[in-house]
Order: sequence, then C-alpha cells, then structure tokens
Amino acid sequence: MPYDRDLVERVLTEARGMVLEEIERLVDRNRETGYGPLYDLVSDYPFREGKGLRPAILLSSARAAGGVFQDAQVSAAALELYHNAFLVHDDVEDGSHYRRGRITMLRAHGAPVAVNVGDATNVLAMQLLLENVTRIGVHKGLLVLREIERMARESVEGQAIELQWIADRRFDLTDQDYIRMAYKKTCWYTVIAPLRIGAICGHAPGVGFPTDAELLPLIELGSFAGIAFQVADDLLNLEADQTLYGKEIGGDLWEGKRTIMLNHFLRTAGPPTRKRAVGIIETAREEKDTDDVGWLFAAMNETGSLAYGHAFAEEYAQRALEVDSRSLSFFEENDDRRFLREMLRFVVERVH
Repeated sequence: MPYDRDLVERVLTEARGMVLEEIERLVDRNRETGYGPLYDLVSDYPFREGKGLRPAILLSSARAAGGVFQDAQVSAAALELYHNAFLVHDDVEDGSHYRRGRITMLRAHGAPVAVNVGDATNVLAMQLLLENVTRIGVHKGLLVLREIERMARESVEGQAIELQWIADRRFDLTDQDYIRMAYKKTCWYTVIAPLRIGAICGHAPGVGFPTDAELLPLIELGSFAGIAFQVADDLLNLEADQTLYGKEIGGDLWEGKRTIMLNHFLRTAGPPTRKRAVGIIETAREEKDTDDVGWLFAAMNETGSLAYGHAFAEEYAQRALEVDSRSLSFFEENDDRRFLREMLRFVVERVH
C-alpha cells in the first residue's frame, strides 16, 4: 500500500517541531518555578526520537477543518504529553527494557521515580489544556477537555483488559477480544481523539460548527485506522531493525503480550507446540531463555501467524480508507486532508 512519502515526512516533521517547541516552553517554565530535576526527567521521553504521529493527525485535522496550526498547537502538545505519560507507565507495567532506542525510565531510575515522572507528565498536560481556555476560548477548550477525558478513560480500560488477560492466564483469545482491547487502548488516543480534537480546534465557531452526530464518523474511521496501526506496530516489534524501530525487538514475546499474531498461533498450533509456547509465555521475563523466545518467534512465523498479522493490518487499513472516502462536511480538500489519507497507507507500508 504505497504512500506519499514526501507529504507524510514533511507533515510529521513540521508537527513534531511545533509540539516540541510548546513542550520545551512549558517544561522550562516549570523547571524555573518548581523542582528542576523532576522536569529534566519529564523532558526525557518527549525529546527522544519518535514519529509524532498523534500530534500530526491532530494538527492536520485542524487545518483540514479550516484552521491553522496555532489553533491546535496547545492541544497537540497536551496529547503528546499524555502519550509520553502512558509510555512511562506502560514500561513500568510491562517491565520494558528499551524505548525509542534507549533504556527505559524504569531501568534507568527505578519504578518509583518512573511512576512519579509519568504522573508529572500528566499534570503538565493538564496545564496546557487549561491554557486552551485563553487560546481557543472557553467553549472549544471544554470540548477538547471532554475529548481528552474520554480518550484517557478508554485507554486505561484497554490497558486493564490487557493486564487482566495476563493475570488470568488467558490463552484462548479471539480476534474480537483483541479488537475490543485495541479499540480502547490504542484507537482512542492514537487516531480517534486526535481527529476529533483537531476538527474542534480548527473549525470556526458558530453556525456550521460540527455537531456530535457529524463527528461520529471519525470514531469509525479512527477505530479501523487504530487497529491497523496497533497490529502494524506489533509486527514491527517482531520483525523490525531495532535501530529503526527504537523499541526492543521481540519485547512483546518477552513480556507475553497477547497480540493478534500470538493469539492466532495459539489457536492453530498443534498440542505439543502450543504447550511449549504457553510454558515460555508464562515464564517470568527475567527467567526467560533467549533460545526459547527465538523458537517461539520462528514457530509463529512457520505457522503463518506473522502473515496473518500482515493481512489483518492491511484489511483494517483498507476499511479505514473506505470510511475516509465518504463525505466529511467539516473537512476541506487540501494537503492536510490528503495527509490524513496517506497516513493510513503509511501505517501499513512501514511493515513491508
């Protein structure tokens, strides 16, 4: 599924620069008036090399709705801070070793410090959302806050589902189980909320401002796109070059995450193979053997589970493109509208 590389890279770069400028301003202000060492740690994850996909979607959605980047810059920076807070906390919950090409906050400073840094990052995001009241007005500011609340609530529920699978030793999960989890954990804060917040920030107030009913298609669009993104990301975790991917290759297998590919493998493997796989998955990360994890990856590939994941991601990206082809009256046809389409192709192309 080829995509317009120049357009995607230009918008991602521009959006990331604007968001980091806003975050740097906020961190510097808090560093001067508060406890400086805390904000040195808060600025760690956001300034590591990353795609910045979520703020790019939000900012492009705002411009496609007729606004300018400045209308949505604060909201995009707040969303990026929420994303980084989730990452810090996820790394603690999963015992992850690497994030964006470097060791995690957990490994560098321990769980208590990492949890506190994640909490502080959430607080800074709230500061930005309060600034929205003066940047885009009370009405829009409250609408954005409502979207953020829904996004955060869906995300923590999705994380709770995934953690419960591990606690309950679930090895019988279906594709629908995965879709329900990913809809909550990934779709809302990766695609749905950025699209909806961007449309709210960018559209002129008054007559013609999109209603809840008019924004509803963005939930369907974001759901399909978000699932494609998550499956593609899970595939990269298994197959990518770590220097390009930035996270630990095979980390999901070390952590026992129930991905589409692992669930497919457990459903299709013969009894002896499945029994060995379950034994590996249930072994604590620090006690797992490298050869066993390598065997599990090879067995999943041989069974066709990775190919199944590729087809699954492409199917959901295609569904998203079909929804995107319908008329969305609050969006104009411009480069930013085109980026939102090309982003769907980009998500899948990066795993080929």
